[in-house]
Amino acid sequence: MKVLMLGWEFPPYFAGGVGMVCYHLTRALCQQGVDITYVMPFGPTMVRSDYMKILIADNLFPRLRLQLKEVPTLLGAYTSESSYEHDFKQYLMSSSPGGRTKALYGPNVFQEALLFAEKVKLIAQLEDFDVIHAHDHWTFPAAVAAKKATGKPLVVHVHITEFDKTGGNGVDQRIYDMERQGMEAADLVIVVSNFIKNRLMQNYGVPEWKIRVVYNAAEPTTDLNDYTCKIKETDKVVLFIGRVTLQKGPDYFVEAAKKVLHFDPNVKFVLAGTGDMLPRLIERAAQLGMADRFIFPGFVNRDEVMRLNKIADVFVMPSVSEPFGLVPLEAMAQETPAIISKQSGVSEVLEHVLKVDFWDVNDIANKILAVLHYGALNNQLKQHGLVEVRNMTWDKPASSCVTIYGELLRMKR
Repeated sequence: MKVLMLGWEFPPYFAGGVGMVCYHLTRALCQQGVDITYVMPFGPTMVRSDYMKILIADNLFPRLRLQLKEVPTLLGAYTSESSYEHDFKQYLMSSSPGGRTKALYGPNVFQEALLFAEKVKLIAQLEDFDVIHAHDHWTFPAAVAAKKATGKPLVVHVHITEFDKTGGNGVDQRIYDMERQGMEAADLVIVVSNFIKNRLMQNYGVPEWKIRVVYNAAEPTTDLNDYTCKIKETDKVVLFIGRVTLQKGPDYFVEAAKKVLHFDPNVKFVLAGTGDMLPRLIERAAQLGMADRFIFPGFVNRDEVMRLNKIADVFVMPSVSEPFGLVPLEAMAQETPAIISKQSGVSEVLEHVLKVDFWDVNDIANKILAVLHYGALNNQLKQHGLVEVRNMTWDKPASSCVTIYGELLRMKR
């Protein structure tokens, strides 16, 4: 089985959440005998993988120039329109891991998606493959172009939708159209949870017969030294990690913190991540008299994420709308009890966690206090949670993808 896989990023180059999924999934697929050619738009000139072929479209066709209509936006895969320009300028001031000073997305990400599509169409006509597998809506135009150029079957992998990023408010019509066109052109659609399956059926008109649910798995972890920050030995640590945006529910985390501190003043709250809500939440913590009980470390890299999980006493994911949610798995892998939103895909597969409605700050606070103060509950969540995530290996979703590839080929016969 030969697969042309399209992604917008790949670790260690610009690795976001979807990039990490692609990394673990491709490795597991290759271990099951799948031959993968992975294509992404940007990256260092010399990119190597020990298990698959990686192509950087920008390096293969550096002179390709298209006359494309300018679209007035600076939206990125996980950014708001207001924050993208800032992120873009910040990235330009730093060098990429390969030593190349270049932004992951150009100043106009819609134009970059169309340019990527033209380059992938050429690549598809040169490469040998059986199936096209596209991740993230920015690759959907490229996937559709590759399918039209070769006639090969297409599966698109939906990790998140525009509705989830915005909470259903202020949906960008251009992104929605890109998502829907990719799903309509695909022969099959992979989603990361039944939560997203229902979203696609209700908001995008995707028929149920076309959708396959493939849950993500837990990321393998390594032992790390304790993360050092402004935390006393007597402090209990409650942790939030994620984009500080409406979708992730960080405001509910802050409001629940106030209720926790009313009963236990020896708790420190760490809200790690960046996003458009961060300044407001820092101000809100100060208004509630919690400035000395909160730490806002900003963006944290993969090593820092694992160190924070290691020192935390409880991890909280109060997402308003979460297609899956890998972060609690990472916490549980470090033996940290997790509290997760019922409005998440990962809540469909996890048993040894506490589940809450994102809006119920009283329940969130009560469950935080229960984990911190009831040793039996704490130990049960630690031990059983660790076993649970260790059994959630990437060979399972990889095997499901192989089955789907076979189904695609049979459909085309």
